[in-house]
Order: sequence, then structure tokens, then C-alpha cells
Amino acid sequence: MQMITKAEKTKVTSLFNLLAEANGEDPNDLLHQLKVKELEKNNIDEGSRMLLQQMAKLQVENSQLRKKQGESPKENGVDLMTNKVTHSKQEEQLKPTDENSNKRKEDE
Repeated sequence: MQMITKAEKTKVTSLFNLLAEANGEDPNDLLHQLKVKELEKNNIDEGSRMLLQQMAKLQVENSQLRKKQGESPKENGVDLMTNKVTHSKQEEQLKPTDENSNKRKEDE
């Protein structure tokens, strides 16, 4: 996921607030409604709090470890925003090719 600049965030917030006000709504109420819908969409309720806190803590620890190893946060593992598995360059180099697998089978 790409970094969002402060200028972009400010622009979007300003437009969002204008949209709400143009429709006669309080921007904070509209934002709250969007948050509730997102939580419902993901089946998140108060019972999910402990698991989410643990997952957030693990994300921080994982990010710190990757910084020490010199990898980007999403270079290896699962991108939680897209649920796509990503692999590091080192892991790609260690994968056996089909050619090598076939040679090993022939040798046996």
C-alpha cells in the first residue's frame, strides 16, 4: 500500500466535510456511519478487540524486525489489507525450479 501524503489527506478530508455539509449532515456523524459499516462488513464487534490488539502488536513487532533485517514491511508475509501473500527476494532465490526438481527425481 502506498503512503498517503498529508496534503492528500487534507484535501480528501476537506472534500468529505463539504459533501456532508452540502447534504445537511454533520461530517463527524457521517464518518461514524462509515466506520460502523466497515466494522459490520468485516464482522468486527467488541468481542474482537483483544484479537485486534494482539494483531496490531504483532504488526509493530514484525515491522521492527524487518527494519533490522533491511526489508520493507510487506516484502515478505501477508499484506493484511489485500490478503495477498508476498515473498522476499531471498525466498524466491531459494525456491527450487521445476528443472531442479525433475533432476532430483531422476537421480533417485
